[in-house]
Amino acid sequence: MSRPGASPWPLVGLLYLCGLLAAAQLGKLSALAPLVAAALGLGLPLVALAISLIELGGATLGTVAGLLAQRLGLARCLRWGVGALALAGLGGALAQGAVGLFGWRLLEAVGYLGVIVSAPVLIARHAARTGGAAGARTQGLALTLWSTFVPVGMALGAWGSAGAAVWLGWRGAVALGGGVALLLWAVLWRSRLPADGGSVTADPPPASPPALTPALWCLALAFGGFALFEVGMLGLLPTLLVQQAGLSAAAAGQWTGLAALAAVGGSASAALLLRHGTGLRGPVLLSLGLPPLLLFGVFTNAPQPALAIGLAVLLNMLGGVFASLTFALLPRLAAGPGQLVRANGLLAQCGASGSLLGPPAMAACVQLGGWPAAAGLGLLVSLAALPLAWRALRAA
Repeated sequence: MSRPGASPWPLVGLLYLCGLLAAAQLGKLSALAPLVAAALGLGLPLVALAISLIELGGATLGTVAGLLAQRLGLARCLRWGVGALALAGLGGALAQGAVGLFGWRLLEAVGYLGVIVSAPVLIARHAARTGGAAGARTQGLALTLWSTFVPVGMALGAWGSAGAAVWLGWRGAVALGGGVALLLWAVLWRSRLPADGGSVTADPPPASPPALTPALWCLALAFGGFALFEVGMLGLLPTLLVQQAGLSAAAAGQWTGLAALAAVGGSASAALLLRHGTGLRGPVLLSLGLPPLLLFGVFTNAPQPALAIGLAVLLNMLGGVFASLTFALLPRLAAGPGQLVRANGLLAQCGASGSLLGPPAMAACVQLGGWPAAAGLGLLVSLAALPLAWRALRAA
């Protein structure tokens, strides 16, 4: 429990680190995909499925998990989630085939779900604890920071895993990630999280939240389409750079991490737009309409490495705008804390569904029609997400 008048940012930072750890599991396997495929004898579709399996729990149980986490305690759910990520990382280093790899990946899915349904709600409550306009402003900034957890975490996971694999091999890189998760779990275990005490940020008594509004559904569905495009592209980018552009696995992982990290620039731009009350129609059109067009310059046969990487960086920077707007608008559209928990669960479920489907769907397009076919799928999904996001923004 925080002291009255104490800054909320140290605890927000700790919760953000949990999100980074969870998202690093996406970047980790993407960067190691060429090495894992060669060592275990797996084809591109199976490796792509393993990448996206971490989203299975969120895709099927996100809404239910959000409500269950509130009943069990958000702090407890967060600690269990980080603990599962640690165990899965250490165990995954021992995988001997597809069954073992998928089994440990499913445990990572449980841990990932525990983190993403609990951490953002804890951040929203803790950041707004002072109340009034100052609390709302702090909450908006904190949730904008949280919106960057996927690109930043994926970048750290890709860079760290690719670099560690050079010295330790892919098994050593996976084990090292599990050790980092174990260290963070130990810090959480000794930390006093908001839901542990009797502060205003503690979990309220369970109650039936009001039904989700059409605007919340539209926002979540649009985010799901965005996640399919974004995670699908980042999941296959290292393979494209290795197979089509001739880069090494380490270099491909590092450049993919840079592309993912570029979304932070878009998030910063979105924060400025929200803070100054700028109209959002233009940013929505740009952030959802332009990236799928740029993808045709990335997903092509024998691309120029510099051009493909530059376009990947640019489209991820634009995508960061939409991700930030989604998380910042969530508490504005939710009617009270109970509905916020439920809406966050739905958002997690739709985002996880898109992330689960993205890599294997794009990989299947590559198998059937080449890399441009995967870019075509990204364009169709993004165009479908655009009117949904527009509807949500009009209701905010």
